[in-house]
Amino acid sequence: MSEILNLENVSYSYPGTEKKALEEINLSVIEGEFLALMGENGAGKTTFCKLINGIIPHFYGGQLSGTVVVDGEQTDISSVPHLALKVGMVFDDPDTQIFTSSVRHEVAFGPENLLLPPQEIEQRVAWALGAVGLRGFEKKPPLALSGGEKQRLAIASALAMKGKILVLDEPLCRLDPQGVKQVMSVIKDIREKYQLTIIMATHNSARAAEFANRICILKNGRIAAIDTAKNIFSNYALLEENGIQPPFDMEENEICITKAKKAQKGDTKFSFVPSCDFVVNNIPVIEIRDFSFTYPGGESIRNINLKIEDNDFLAIIGNNGCGKTTLLKNITGLLHPFSGDILVRGKNTKELTVSAISKEIGFVMQNPDNQLFTGSVYDEVAFALKNLSLSKTEIQKKVEDALRAVGLEDEQAFPHALSRADRTKTIIACVLAMGCKIIILDEADIGQDYRGSKKIMDLAKELHQKGYTIIFVTHNMSLVCEYAHRLIMMEKDGIVMDMRRNNLNEK
Repeated sequence: MSEILNLENVSYSYPGTEKKALEEINLSVIEGEFLALMGENGAGKTTFCKLINGIIPHFYGGQLSGTVVVDGEQTDISSVPHLALKVGMVFDDPDTQIFTSSVRHEVAFGPENLLLPPQEIEQRVAWALGAVGLRGFEKKPPLALSGGEKQRLAIASALAMKGKILVLDEPLCRLDPQGVKQVMSVIKDIREKYQLTIIMATHNSARAAEFANRICILKNGRIAAIDTAKNIFSNYALLEENGIQPPFDMEENEICITKAKKAQKGDTKFSFVPSCDFVVNNIPVIEIRDFSFTYPGGESIRNINLKIEDNDFLAIIGNNGCGKTTLLKNITGLLHPFSGDILVRGKNTKELTVSAISKEIGFVMQNPDNQLFTGSVYDEVAFALKNLSLSKTEIQKKVEDALRAVGLEDEQAFPHALSRADRTKTIIACVLAMGCKIIILDEADIGQDYRGSKKIMDLAKELHQKGYTIIFVTHNMSLVCEYAHRLIMMEKDGIVMDMRRNNLNEK
């Protein structure tokens, strides 16, 4: 096999900083290989990925030394459009690369720019959409898709280019377990059929162990280890040192879901048992009655009935597109029910403003960057408080109390310079400062490394122990089994599972 990628003595610093994002990287990849990049957030995985298609240095600038050669071409003297013929790139946030008006146009955009015959373009579109499970979605606007469906769309767009190298930066983090299995199966098939070279940055140890030929662990911009998947994952000291979850833990997702479904029917023992419908204080903090919601494009969820009690610790799971985020947005007043009612502490959200609801419920969205917009952590937490006619002394106390509660010490830090976990903690501090006693985390583990996910969920556990009501959406059943007291499974046609932990004394 011939060498298709070579990095020789590569170091790189982003503009405006002397700190090296990558340092002295030496690495070769042969054609058809599957290389997984692993390591904690900030280790340099995304920077590495952006080197391969020339985004670094052509788009970002900065200081690049050493050479990056892709399929015989040196990236710093080539161009991004030319390298796009060789390298397909999928980012961790699909919203950054989706920009057309329909799913079909999105996938066709790349092949159209290659001036391919219309028939071949349509064949590529059909093949790519079928490969990622989006056939039948051709006319839908991308904005109407769920986060996981958008990720599949971004992968389909890259596949349609049929380059020699497919670079995937955390492509699985927004997918449900079935979606992960489907996408990885597609990647495996096309790799074998077309001798495609795969470079994938991921925190998903189970899939890396299953599919990758080699694992490259990055730490502080340097290669900490590179070896076969078998050798890497058998070295538990190495995994612990680099904050990587052992693969067997993550493989439990589908097993746990299967066991939960059986337990719902009384077929087997599980750590959760069917929930009885009761509320400790007779007034649920959130009550959802005969709820349904329909988007303009026709997608809908319906028949949602759910009571959430004070100090509940509730996990919501379900496939991509089943309506989890839509439900949360309706609870928080960002959307309004098509029919049915949502009551927050006995008050109908139809009669409440978003501002009023935000004093009761804090909503932490999937991407913390969408909620950060000031120049310091202090200003971020203080921002909403300044609209409450509070004195500077009162604001300062609330901000300091909130930052202390989430464990953030540097109140003058620039939010976007923080780790992803600490950016999420900043949003949690914002809602705590507002006095919210109900905290909703919408897939806050997306894009988090293993330690980051633990930090967020440990914080949620601490808040729950202090009397807060916690609702979190996730695809990671290991988090559900470790933290949740109650498990809800959603489908578009309603709640199909409601389970409570069998022995709360174990928590």
